[in-house]
Amino acid sequence: MNTKLINLLLLIFLSGCLTNQPGQVTVEEKSFNVIDVKSSKTSSKSSKKNIKKDWSLPVDSSILKNYSEKDGHFGLTYNNSSGQEVRAVRKGEVVYSGDRMASYGKMIIIKHSYGFYSIYNQNQELLVIEGDTIEKGQLIALTGDKPFYFEMKKYEEPINPLKYL
Repeated sequence: MNTKLINLLLLIFLSGCLTNQPGQVTVEEKSFNVIDVKSSKTSSKSSKKNIKKDWSLPVDSSILKNYSEKDGHFGLTYNNSSGQEVRAVRKGEVVYSGDRMASYGKMIIIKHSYGFYSIYNQNQELLVIEGDTIEKGQLIALTGDKPFYFEMKKYEEPINPLKYL
């Protein structure tokens, strides 16, 4: 009798899996920067502000060239002057600080939570080393003579930084 009861309960439980209409898919968003639309009474403009509040700009300069997959330009090129402050866009850990890739100049790579990376190129002076824990807005480098170049990645894929900054 126990076996029949267990089988009946199991069938009742599993029957719930078949109640969705054909083609219906339930998606659960677990991204860190998504706002719960059902409970939020904010407009879409303020929602975008909430998403961006976790990030800051790396340098205080205008952008010379924007991110463009079409042109193979996977970052932002800034119109900076030599010696400007470069700041971390978000809290994270320095995973690279050096000049082993000559075409990028002195470079810093910071690993952030949720698989994000920020990459700071063409620096004159590096103020952090590998393994350092960095806070959002912390001074990490000074720009060089060449235009400062900034990239972001989600895991290994380049992403448009302007969606976050």
